[in-house]
Amino acid sequence: MVKVAIVTPTYNEIGNIENLLTNLQQVSDEHNDDNFSVFVIDDSSPDGTADMVTILQNRLKTANFSVHLIVRKEKNGLGKAYIHGFKQVLNHKSNFDFILQMDADLSHNPVYVTSFLHNAKAGADFIVASRYISGGSTPDWPWYRKLLSRGGNIYTRIFLNRKITDYTGGYNMYSSDLMRNINVDNITSGGYGFLIELKYKAILLAKKPAEVPIVFLDREHGNSKIPKSTILKNLVLVLKLRSSVKK
Repeated sequence: MVKVAIVTPTYNEIGNIENLLTNLQQVSDEHNDDNFSVFVIDDSSPDGTADMVTILQNRLKTANFSVHLIVRKEKNGLGKAYIHGFKQVLNHKSNFDFILQMDADLSHNPVYVTSFLHNAKAGADFIVASRYISGGSTPDWPWYRKLLSRGGNIYTRIFLNRKITDYTGGYNMYSSDLMRNINVDNITSGGYGFLIELKYKAILLAKKPAEVPIVFLDREHGNSKIPKSTILKNLVLVLKLRSSVKK
């Protein structure tokens, strides 16, 4: 049996959270020998996201699937939310084997959890969902967004590490041992730069990394939370990470 903790931060995801948790429970039904615990890290969403999660906890609970709600008092960034969630999981009495991070907006299709599991059981300790390997795509993106994203990832690979193709995606699985070795308290980047720094540190420490292709679709409900300044900040971040390793 593999015990997986799924960490998903939320802020005003009332339009998506029920579908996400229901779909994850359906995936768990297909893997009866494994155990899945979803940790929803809600930043006090004013739209009632946490209330909906509370309702779903009992409705969706099965022998191998459970939902845990952690409410933070204020919204202070994606990275902080993930760090809080990771630390809660690592200190949990269940001693999880793997930690899966994913967005709550359904752009990360739960169907790919099966691919993560197959790689984990084959010995991978760091598994990246990639839009940029065979089978991966971003079909509903305009051409300029595809160009910026692909170009940004090529740039990051050149300066950091070529073992993975998608540094900016937030759908990834880490062994608990790897996450402990990363020491997330030492990650200083905020916002979406957090994902780049986390994955860079993971690839430096991972014994057997792997990638799975995903089709990434934009959210249907709610608004995108990516600031316009993200691209420029991440380009600078890559150089800082590169120089810190050289030192």
